[in-house]
Amino acid sequence: MTTAPRKPRRNKGGGKLGDERAKAGVDTAEKGGASGIHSLDPEEGELFEHDPVDIGPNPMNRRLGLRNMDEMVESVRRQGVHTPGAVMHTDLFMEKYPEWADQVQHPERTYILGPGHRRHAAALKAGKPMLAILRNSWAKELRVEENLISENNDRENLSPIEQALQLDLLRQRGMTGDEIAERSGYGSRGTVTRYLNLLDLPQEIQDEVHAGDLSQKAAYVLSTIKDDQDQNDSDAAHALQLKARGWMRDEGLSAEAAKNRLKLASAFPAGNKSESTPAATDETDGTTTPSGDAGDVSRGKQDDQETEAPAAPTIGDSGTGQPTGVEIPHQADADSNSDRDTETDTDERDRLLAAAESAEQRDLACQLVLTEERYASAGDLSALLVNAVLNPEEWKPAAARAHEWLRDMGKGPKVGRPSAYFTEVAASGNANLMRRAAFAIALAANEVRAAQPDREWDDRDRAHLQFLITSKAAYQPTEYEQELLGLVSTEAK
Repeated sequence: MTTAPRKPRRNKGGGKLGDERAKAGVDTAEKGGASGIHSLDPEEGELFEHDPVDIGPNPMNRRLGLRNMDEMVESVRRQGVHTPGAVMHTDLFMEKYPEWADQVQHPERTYILGPGHRRHAAALKAGKPMLAILRNSWAKELRVEENLISENNDRENLSPIEQALQLDLLRQRGMTGDEIAERSGYGSRGTVTRYLNLLDLPQEIQDEVHAGDLSQKAAYVLSTIKDDQDQNDSDAAHALQLKARGWMRDEGLSAEAAKNRLKLASAFPAGNKSESTPAATDETDGTTTPSGDAGDVSRGKQDDQETEAPAAPTIGDSGTGQPTGVEIPHQADADSNSDRDTETDTDERDRLLAAAESAEQRDLACQLVLTEERYASAGDLSALLVNAVLNPEEWKPAAARAHEWLRDMGKGPKVGRPSAYFTEVAASGNANLMRRAAFAIALAANEVRAAQPDREWDDRDRAHLQFLITSKAAYQPTEYEQELLGLVSTEAK
């Protein structure tokens, strides 16, 4: 933990230092002179005044610029520097920090700054002496970095990027997140991580954070966007982060929504239609079953789950070139069909494919919404629950789908059957879990209903889609769904 600064000594003409000055004939109160500028070196921890021209900036200072200086300069011009900075002897600093010696701008000056760069700049511009405390011990004990951080932590006009750069000095010394938090006074490893992650962002986004055009919280969310190799600082990750930031600017999305949209785009690349998937063959009786349902792996093979959510309709290849899941006329009948009948069959097959693909994407969007801690407003939650409660016949398939989602998220008890799972949730007394589970059932009820390809969409289906679009999943409706919403005319296709 950072040691609290020693209380400055205030020599009032007595003591050893005062005796030495008296012997040397130094009059620190001489009128017309540079009041308090010492002819003898101050002692460690002593408060004194010094000509700012003889004090140099510290290369460890990570400020990217000195902002709002006019008011400070005017104040110093009128009243002098009232809050002391901290200084060390330059030659001592360079000796103890040889890796920084080449970056010291003025090695010839007597002192080098610790904290106090804005005050020093104001004193220079106002032509006033600099009030300072000698802190040679910081250099001797290699504690300059953390003292710069702890002093700056409570200062105004220090951007999150500047704070991150200051914390990075300690990381460069090989300190862990916990050690940095302890030495810098930033509280916790999580806080330190949220700052340091900002330095992994592309420079364009860092500049926006520094300028105050993007909040630290939003920037941190962007910094958690990673590439296929789970890296957040690669060129590929930076491209994704910039893409998400562009959506935030252009469409007013939150950082979370932009990140979730990237997840959807990764799972379902734009313009990449799902291929027909070969049907699985049951070796016991030689029959074929359609495959390609996103829930087959996690839903269809669980013998202990009494009710499964209706599978999103998919079209698979039976191995003979015939698509499964759509009734195909016999060859003899097909030969006598008109071209119009053939076109109708093709249109129906395409419609079912589009419906299945859309349902799969919405299913993922529902899961993304559920992963959020603030997944729905009170109004949205109330409306969804009303639908679920007033349609009890939907409960079992909705509970099965909701159980699947929550189980995959690791939320709630580890039980196999939906009914047993929700019974335990209801008895848990965990209000947050109970609310999430109820919301999951209500959301699943809407999704299971919307995924049925043999019914016309109504206002409830459209409200369900609108909820996903405006949620943190920032769902982008497919062309098929846009047609259902009336956003795209089927005649224009």
